[in-house]
Amino acid sequence: MKIFWCLLKKELRTCFLSPIAFVVMFFFWVLMGGNFVWLLYQLANGAPILTATQLLFGGPFISFSLPIVIPLITMRLFAEERKMGTLEALLTTPLKIPALVLSKFFGALFFYLVLWLPIFVFAFILAKFSPSAEIVFPDWGALFAGSLGVILVGSLYVSIGLLMSSLTANQIVAAIAGFAVLFCTFLAGVFLAYTTANPVGRMLGHYFSSYTHMYDLARGIVNTHVIIFYLSCTAWVLFAAIRVIESKRL
Repeated sequence: MKIFWCLLKKELRTCFLSPIAFVVMFFFWVLMGGNFVWLLYQLANGAPILTATQLLFGGPFISFSLPIVIPLITMRLFAEERKMGTLEALLTTPLKIPALVLSKFFGALFFYLVLWLPIFVFAFILAKFSPSAEIVFPDWGALFAGSLGVILVGSLYVSIGLLMSSLTANQIVAAIAGFAVLFCTFLAGVFLAYTTANPVGRMLGHYFSSYTHMYDLARGIVNTHVIIFYLSCTAWVLFAAIRVIESKRL
Protein backbone atom coordinates (compact mmCIF):
# COMPACT_ATOMS: atom_id res chain seq x y z
CA MET A 1 0.00 0.00 0.00
CA LYS A 2 2.86 2.38 0.78
CA ILE A 3 4.29 1.82 -2.70
CA PHE A 4 0.88 2.52 -4.22
CA TRP A 5 0.61 5.88 -2.44
CA CYS A 6 4.12 6.84 -3.53
CA LEU A 7 3.25 6.00 -7.13
CA LEU A 8 -0.04 7.89 -6.87
CA LYS A 9 1.65 11.04 -5.53
CA LYS A 10 4.20 10.86 -8.34
CA GLU A 11 1.39 10.47 -10.87
CA LEU A 12 -0.54 13.42 -9.47
CA ARG A 13 2.54 15.63 -9.63
CA THR A 14 3.09 14.60 -13.23
CA CYS A 15 -0.57 15.24 -14.11
CA PHE A 16 -0.79 18.72 -12.64
CA LEU A 17 2.67 19.88 -13.75
CA SER A 18 2.24 18.80 -17.37
CA PRO A 19 1.65 21.66 -19.86
CA ILE A 20 -0.99 19.59 -21.65
CA ALA A 21 -2.93 19.40 -18.36
CA PHE A 22 -3.44 23.17 -18.33
CA VAL A 23 -4.41 23.16 -22.00
CA VAL A 24 -7.01 20.45 -21.34
CA MET A 25 -8.27 22.27 -18.25
CA PHE A 26 -8.63 25.56 -20.15
CA PHE A 27 -10.37 23.83 -23.08
CA PHE A 28 -12.81 21.92 -20.86
CA TRP A 29 -13.63 24.90 -18.64
CA VAL A 30 -14.35 27.05 -21.72
CA LEU A 31 -16.76 24.35 -22.89
CA MET A 32 -18.34 24.19 -19.43
CA GLY A 33 -18.77 27.96 -19.50
CA GLY A 34 -20.37 27.71 -22.93
CA ASN A 35 -22.66 24.97 -21.66
CA PHE A 36 -23.68 27.16 -18.70
CA VAL A 37 -24.43 30.12 -20.97
CA TRP A 38 -26.52 27.82 -23.17
CA LEU A 39 -28.33 26.59 -20.04
CA LEU A 40 -29.10 30.17 -18.98
CA TYR A 41 -30.44 30.85 -22.47
CA GLN A 42 -32.73 27.82 -22.18
CA LEU A 43 -34.00 28.98 -18.79
CA ALA A 44 -34.56 32.51 -20.09
CA ASN A 45 -36.71 31.06 -22.89
CA GLY A 46 -39.02 29.25 -20.52
CA ALA A 47 -37.31 25.95 -19.76
CA PRO A 48 -38.22 24.78 -16.23
CA ILE A 49 -35.46 25.26 -13.69
CA LEU A 50 -35.92 21.65 -12.59
CA THR A 51 -34.11 20.66 -15.81
CA ALA A 52 -31.06 22.74 -14.87
CA THR A 53 -29.21 19.90 -13.14
CA GLN A 54 -29.54 17.51 -16.06
CA LEU A 55 -28.41 20.23 -18.47
CA LEU A 56 -25.44 21.01 -16.23
CA PHE A 57 -24.19 17.42 -16.31
CA GLY A 58 -25.63 16.19 -19.60
CA GLY A 59 -25.43 19.23 -21.85
CA PRO A 60 -24.28 18.53 -25.42
CA PHE A 61 -21.16 20.70 -25.08
CA ILE A 62 -19.93 18.50 -22.22
CA SER A 63 -21.12 15.11 -23.43
CA PHE A 64 -19.47 15.38 -26.85
CA SER A 65 -16.22 16.77 -25.42
CA LEU A 66 -15.47 13.89 -23.02
CA PRO A 67 -14.32 11.43 -25.75
CA ILE A 68 -11.83 14.13 -26.80
CA VAL A 69 -10.69 15.41 -23.42
CA ILE A 70 -10.10 12.10 -21.65
CA PRO A 71 -7.71 10.61 -24.28
CA LEU A 72 -5.65 13.81 -23.93
CA ILE A 73 -5.40 13.13 -20.19
CA THR A 74 -4.58 9.44 -20.49
CA MET A 75 -2.41 9.33 -23.63
CA ARG A 76 0.87 9.79 -21.73
CA LEU A 77 0.18 7.36 -18.86
CA PHE A 78 2.12 4.39 -20.26
CA ALA A 79 3.09 5.62 -23.72
CA GLU A 80 5.46 8.20 -22.23
CA GLU A 81 6.96 5.62 -19.88
CA ARG A 82 7.58 3.24 -22.79
CA LYS A 83 9.03 5.95 -25.01
CA MET A 84 11.47 7.12 -22.31
CA GLY A 85 12.39 3.55 -21.34
CA THR A 86 11.37 4.03 -17.69
CA LEU A 87 8.64 1.37 -17.91
CA GLU A 88 11.20 -1.35 -18.60
CA ALA A 89 13.23 -0.14 -15.62
CA LEU A 90 10.14 -0.28 -13.40
CA LEU A 91 9.33 -3.79 -14.57
CA THR A 92 12.76 -5.04 -13.48
CA THR A 93 11.89 -4.16 -9.87
CA PRO A 94 9.65 -6.21 -7.52
CA LEU A 95 6.94 -3.60 -8.08
CA LYS A 96 3.46 -5.12 -8.36
CA ILE A 97 1.94 -4.24 -11.72
CA PRO A 98 -1.65 -3.84 -10.40
CA ALA A 99 -0.37 -1.12 -8.04
CA LEU A 100 1.33 0.63 -10.96
CA VAL A 101 -1.77 0.49 -13.18
CA LEU A 102 -4.14 1.56 -10.41
CA SER A 103 -1.92 4.48 -9.39
CA LYS A 104 -1.99 5.81 -12.94
CA PHE A 105 -5.72 5.19 -13.19
CA PHE A 106 -6.60 7.02 -9.98
CA GLY A 107 -4.18 9.85 -10.76
CA ALA A 108 -5.84 10.47 -14.14
CA LEU A 109 -9.31 10.02 -12.63
CA PHE A 110 -8.58 12.58 -9.90
CA PHE A 111 -7.45 15.13 -12.49
CA TYR A 112 -10.59 14.41 -14.51
CA LEU A 113 -12.76 15.03 -11.43
CA VAL A 114 -10.99 18.34 -10.77
CA LEU A 115 -12.15 19.44 -14.24
CA TRP A 116 -15.76 19.18 -13.01
CA LEU A 117 -15.39 21.51 -10.01
CA PRO A 118 -16.95 24.53 -11.81
CA ILE A 119 -20.24 22.59 -11.86
CA PHE A 120 -20.71 23.36 -8.17
CA VAL A 121 -20.00 27.05 -8.79
CA PHE A 122 -22.67 27.08 -11.51
CA ALA A 123 -25.11 25.27 -9.21
CA PHE A 124 -24.48 27.89 -6.51
CA ILE A 125 -25.15 30.70 -9.00
CA LEU A 126 -28.41 29.08 -10.10
CA ALA A 127 -29.44 28.54 -6.48
CA LYS A 128 -28.65 32.15 -5.65
CA PHE A 129 -30.74 33.64 -8.45
CA SER A 130 -33.51 31.04 -8.81
CA PRO A 131 -37.02 31.76 -7.49
CA SER A 132 -36.36 29.87 -4.26
CA ALA A 133 -39.70 30.92 -2.82
CA GLU A 134 -41.40 28.69 -5.39
CA ILE A 135 -38.80 26.02 -6.15
CA VAL A 136 -35.91 24.77 -4.06
CA PHE A 137 -32.78 24.53 -6.21
CA PRO A 138 -30.56 22.67 -6.46
CA ASP A 139 -32.21 19.31 -6.05
CA TRP A 140 -29.51 17.73 -3.89
CA GLY A 141 -30.55 14.22 -4.87
CA ALA A 142 -30.15 15.04 -8.56
CA LEU A 143 -26.86 16.84 -7.87
CA PHE A 144 -25.52 13.81 -6.00
CA ALA A 145 -26.73 11.42 -8.72
CA GLY A 146 -25.18 13.61 -11.42
CA SER A 147 -21.88 13.62 -9.53
CA LEU A 148 -22.10 9.83 -9.31
CA GLY A 149 -22.59 9.74 -13.07
CA VAL A 150 -19.48 11.87 -13.57
CA ILE A 151 -17.46 9.37 -11.52
CA LEU A 152 -18.89 6.25 -13.18
CA VAL A 153 -18.63 7.46 -16.78
CA GLY A 154 -15.23 9.02 -16.12
CA SER A 155 -13.90 5.82 -14.58
CA LEU A 156 -14.80 3.77 -17.65
CA TYR A 157 -13.51 6.38 -20.09
CA VAL A 158 -10.23 6.82 -18.17
CA SER A 159 -9.69 3.05 -18.00
CA ILE A 160 -10.18 2.77 -21.78
CA GLY A 161 -7.74 5.62 -22.38
CA LEU A 162 -5.23 3.97 -20.06
CA LEU A 163 -5.58 0.67 -21.94
CA MET A 164 -4.93 2.42 -25.26
CA SER A 165 -1.86 4.09 -23.77
CA SER A 166 -0.52 0.73 -22.57
CA LEU A 167 -0.62 -0.64 -26.12
CA THR A 168 1.74 1.88 -27.74
CA ALA A 169 4.83 3.97 -27.11
CA ASN A 170 3.44 6.90 -29.11
CA GLN A 171 1.26 9.38 -27.22
CA ILE A 172 -0.43 10.65 -30.38
CA VAL A 173 -1.38 7.10 -31.40
CA ALA A 174 -2.70 6.46 -27.87
CA ALA A 175 -4.80 9.64 -28.00
CA ILE A 176 -6.21 8.85 -31.45
CA ALA A 177 -6.98 5.25 -30.48
CA GLY A 178 -8.70 6.37 -27.27
CA PHE A 179 -10.69 8.99 -29.14
CA ALA A 180 -11.72 6.49 -31.82
CA VAL A 181 -12.95 3.90 -29.31
CA LEU A 182 -14.75 6.39 -27.05
CA PHE A 183 -16.29 8.53 -29.76
CA CYS A 184 -17.45 5.61 -31.90
CA THR A 185 -19.07 3.84 -28.94
CA PHE A 186 -20.59 7.14 -27.79
CA LEU A 187 -22.11 7.85 -31.21
CA ALA A 188 -23.29 4.25 -31.57
CA GLY A 189 -25.09 4.47 -28.24
CA VAL A 190 -26.74 7.80 -29.12
CA PHE A 191 -27.74 6.51 -32.58
CA LEU A 192 -29.30 3.34 -31.20
CA ALA A 193 -31.03 5.08 -28.31
CA TYR A 194 -32.54 8.05 -30.15
CA THR A 195 -32.64 7.54 -33.91
CA THR A 196 -33.11 3.86 -34.72
CA ALA A 197 -36.66 2.64 -35.35
CA ASN A 198 -35.88 -0.91 -34.23
CA PRO A 199 -37.25 -1.38 -30.67
CA VAL A 200 -34.54 -3.90 -29.79
CA GLY A 201 -31.82 -1.55 -31.00
CA ARG A 202 -33.41 1.33 -29.09
CA MET A 203 -33.49 -0.79 -25.92
CA LEU A 204 -29.81 -1.72 -26.35
CA GLY A 205 -28.94 1.91 -26.98
CA HIS A 206 -30.61 3.03 -23.75
CA TYR A 207 -28.86 0.22 -21.90
CA PHE A 208 -25.33 0.99 -23.16
CA SER A 209 -25.42 4.72 -24.02
CA SER A 210 -23.32 6.80 -21.62
CA TYR A 211 -25.20 9.91 -22.81
CA THR A 212 -28.52 8.37 -21.71
CA HIS A 213 -27.05 7.19 -18.42
CA MET A 214 -25.62 10.63 -17.66
CA TYR A 215 -28.86 12.36 -18.56
CA ASP A 216 -30.91 10.03 -16.36
CA LEU A 217 -28.53 10.29 -13.41
CA ALA A 218 -28.58 14.09 -13.64
CA ARG A 219 -32.37 13.85 -13.26
CA GLY A 220 -31.88 11.92 -10.03
CA ILE A 221 -32.68 8.50 -11.53
CA VAL A 222 -30.19 5.95 -10.15
CA ASN A 223 -30.47 2.42 -11.52
CA THR A 224 -28.47 -0.38 -9.95
CA HIS A 225 -27.76 -1.99 -13.32
CA VAL A 226 -26.06 1.23 -14.49
CA ILE A 227 -23.72 1.23 -11.47
CA ILE A 228 -22.92 -2.46 -11.93
CA PHE A 229 -22.38 -1.95 -15.66
CA TYR A 230 -19.79 0.80 -15.21
CA LEU A 231 -17.98 -0.81 -12.28
CA SER A 232 -17.73 -4.18 -14.02
CA CYS A 233 -16.64 -2.69 -17.37
CA THR A 234 -14.04 -0.49 -15.66
CA ALA A 235 -12.68 -3.46 -13.72
CA TRP A 236 -12.51 -5.57 -16.89
CA VAL A 237 -10.65 -2.88 -18.86
CA LEU A 238 -8.20 -2.31 -16.01
CA PHE A 239 -7.59 -6.05 -15.82
CA ALA A 240 -6.84 -6.02 -19.56
CA ALA A 241 -4.37 -3.16 -19.04
CA ILE A 242 -2.68 -5.08 -16.24
CA ARG A 243 -2.29 -8.12 -18.49
CA VAL A 244 -0.81 -5.94 -21.26
CA ILE A 245 1.79 -4.49 -18.90
CA GLU A 246 2.54 -7.91 -17.41
CA SER A 247 3.27 -9.17 -20.92
CA LYS A 248 6.08 -6.58 -21.13
CA ARG A 249 7.76 -8.15 -18.12
CA LEU A 250 7.98 -11.60 -19.72
